[in-house]
Amino acid sequence: MKQSCNPPSNGLVLEIGSGDNPNPRSNVLVDRFLGSDNRERGGDLVVDRPFVVADAHFLPFKDGAFAYAICSHILEHMDDPEQFARELQRTSAAGYIQSPSEIAERLFHWSFHRWYVNLVGDTLVLHPKEPAEPFGELFDYLYEYNPAYYFFQRSMPDLFWVEREWHGDNLQVEVHETSPLPLRDPVALRELVRPRRTPLALIGLFFAALGARSLRTHARRLLRKAVGRSYV
Repeated sequence: MKQSCNPPSNGLVLEIGSGDNPNPRSNVLVDRFLGSDNRERGGDLVVDRPFVVADAHFLPFKDGAFAYAICSHILEHMDDPEQFARELQRTSAAGYIQSPSEIAERLFHWSFHRWYVNLVGDTLVLHPKEPAEPFGELFDYLYEYNPAYYFFQRSMPDLFWVEREWHGDNLQVEVHETSPLPLRDPVALRELVRPRRTPLALIGLFFAALGARSLRTHARRLLRKAVGRSYV
């Protein structure tokens, strides 16, 4: 998956909720929980650089302490997303947020997430999760063990992931009561499902998907470290 995460070559980089897979560029890691319950992570907590235990709603850093902040799959957990956004802008000059989209959330239904997340223009719009879990862990197993499904999901990143790289004070996060998804608008739906890759790129992605799904978790972790990426 191509990410729009572009930390600068100079300056301190903060990563919040790095878990078992910190970004290679991050200088300081922050996590709120150090317990042994790793059901929300892919493995054990990695502490291989300066590490701070803190609540991301109230970060223990000076104003403008960091050049960049990385927050991958964190926003959907926050008690107060708008306060979290204010803290990011207070402590960092720029940053990157990635979350599962509302569509992914409804398919996979991670019960420990609090919010559905959508990107409307440049604004991250959240609304409360529903308790229903219609598919159980079906899509988790499809993603992990079925290369054809893995290929499909990777070929439509805008459908399954929300990404927002922000600079200065242009990080907008809003909490609404209902979903902004236009699921009954034919024009909007056609744009939502429009292929984002050329046929040649899809062929390359197909073979990459086959290769990635042939590797187990430990091997993929080593590959990510070797190529300097958070996701492989």
